Amino acid sequence: MLNKVCVITVKVDRMSAAIDFYTKVLDFKISKHYGERIVSLVHNEIPIVLEETELNNVGKQNVLIGIHSNDLDKDFDLLKKKGAKILFDEPKPCPPGRYIIIEDPAGNQIELVEFSDE
Repeated sequence: MLNKVCVITVKVDRMSAAIDFYTKVLDFKISKHYGERIVSLVHNEIPIVLEETELNNVGKQNVLIGIHSNDLDKDFDLLKKKGAKILFDEPKPCPPGRYIIIEDPAGNQIELVEFSDE
């Protein structure tokens, strides 16, 4: 059956900038380097892989991942302090709760979601 996500790949244009963003802004740790162009991040459930691509392939949405937040207001403020590009002035409502969208250095959008039924 093909109904279980097993990896999330994020295509980036500069690996060094991507590693800085994912490790310094979002606090992920590197699991493994698969050469110079592919890096796996430590994640307990679904592996997240950064893959460097040619410049002409980056700039459009290459992936959208959702990251769970227990306290979206706190995370929003922290991300602002860390210099993350946040696309909203404040969290917005969504069917399961509230969310914000940030962009990594390659322009990939990442959703942070706080569920209202927690």
